[in-house]
Amino acid sequence: MERSMKKKVVGAAMVVAGLLCSCGQAQQESQKETEGLEYERWNVLHDSITDLKHVQKWEDYVKKHPDNEMAWRNLYGAKQLFSHYTKNYISMWTEEGKTFMERIQKAIPDTYTYYLLAMETSNEWSKRREYGNEALKRLPEKMLQEDYDIWCTFLYKKGGKRLKDMLTRYYESGLMPPEILYYHYNEMQGMEEGGIYLASLEADLIPKKMIQEVFGLHRDKILLNRNGDWGIIWKQCQIPAPDANWAETALRDSTYDYFETQTFRMMDWIAEHSQHPVYYSANQLNEYRKKKVPRELLQNLYNEGLLMRYSPKPYDNMSVTCRNVEERYVLDYLYLHFAPIPKANGDYFSEVTDYARNTIVLLQGILPYYQKHNPQRCHWLSGLLLQTIERWKDDDEKEYWETCESEIRPFYEATAFEAP
Repeated sequence: MERSMKKKVVGAAMVVAGLLCSCGQAQQESQKETEGLEYERWNVLHDSITDLKHVQKWEDYVKKHPDNEMAWRNLYGAKQLFSHYTKNYISMWTEEGKTFMERIQKAIPDTYTYYLLAMETSNEWSKRREYGNEALKRLPEKMLQEDYDIWCTFLYKKGGKRLKDMLTRYYESGLMPPEILYYHYNEMQGMEEGGIYLASLEADLIPKKMIQEVFGLHRDKILLNRNGDWGIIWKQCQIPAPDANWAETALRDSTYDYFETQTFRMMDWIAEHSQHPVYYSANQLNEYRKKKVPRELLQNLYNEGLLMRYSPKPYDNMSVTCRNVEERYVLDYLYLHFAPIPKANGDYFSEVTDYARNTIVLLQGILPYYQKHNPQRCHWLSGLLLQTIERWKDDDEKEYWETCESEIRPFYEATAFEAP
């Protein structure tokens, strides 16, 4: 009897163990599958511009795996990007788009992904906030980098603890490339105390806010979004709001780019009425020159290295640029890197390369001055930029990198005898 009971117990234990093993194996396979879909997401967001087959691939996948949230995200991303570049295709705000969202709601109701996509497809701010708050209640333990960007932007306006917690979680996830943090840290390093930074893109705000909230650095800097509520901007700058006609002045002359002119006029108003220095991103300097902005406004931009300062009064910006390069910027990160690049983050390399390119383009402009006035510094900076090119160049833009190298190397070789 006892022997029989032992056999039953042992047999039951083996069955349970077998079930646990099979469950564990299933979970591992499910996790691997999800990670594989995350890895493919980079291809989804880059290869589906003109390829309907790519959209169909994910249509077929969700039919076989209707409860897979990442698969639905990939299908949504493929459809959305494809529709932007193809006439007469599905827009997420059309009836076809509504039908698509109904499919998602039926397949994965009350999930993080459903509420996230519902927020992204809604064109009503109240609905977007409602869906966004529901998604935030269901945050997965592991999020994509793009999710962190979405939620930091979503929470940015109100700020407070929720934003700080999200920025902290973003940093601790390791998905924010350190090179990007260094770049934005250097931008703020070059600003004077209490400086106002007017961002042209929301992506320029998140890393700076992370540096302020997570590391407690440069908290005196005022970060503004030019696309935000103007009333909030005037309030943050503690200056009076312009009269009602101010916002429409740029419309009176169609020869100028309306959006960029408004940005310059915003900087002009802040500079006139605020005691704070005003800065604008320099990473699109050539674009500003191409677009039609009134000369009386454009001439007030002074390049100080990685940032431009808007100043109606002329000043010696070259000395400020030299000070930033020599005393304030941390630049070794451009060619030294000890952390592995995340394999599942296809955008990592392209994002960091963009910032490296900005640094090279902006700082090589000081080489002629250094060659004449400080040859040793010219040799050091040109050498650093050449090392940066060597690290980040790729075959896709081989011609561009070769051009940069051909422009910088003569400065390095001409000042070799001055090397310390």
